[in-house]
Amino acid sequence: MKRKVIASTLLFCALVTVSSFAEDLTGVITETKCGAAHKAGSEKDISCIKKCVKADAGKLALLVGDNLYTITNPEKATGHEGHTVTVTGKVDEDAKTLTIDTLSMGK
Repeated sequence: MKRKVIASTLLFCALVTVSSFAEDLTGVITETKCGAAHKAGSEKDISCIKKCVKADAGKLALLVGDNLYTITNPEKATGHEGHTVTVTGKVDEDAKTLTIDTLSMGK
């Protein structure tokens, strides 16, 4: 019984720790092929982002300053191509990936 309580407590602590790594980031939704070339968010940029993603030439990404994070759950960002957004999510700096929890239009 004591082991079950300890195991449950450790599991709970691990889940709380993982969820506390969520970050707020503001950047532009672009794609991995052209990256920063689309930061202006013009109609031409938006069109190119959508074409590259549709053709599997690039994956949706968030450009934050000089950092480009590939979005692991692109359905959360679809429709925001070329827009400046603020996201809350989990960032893997080593893999340069972002899993979006929430997304809202940036300022």
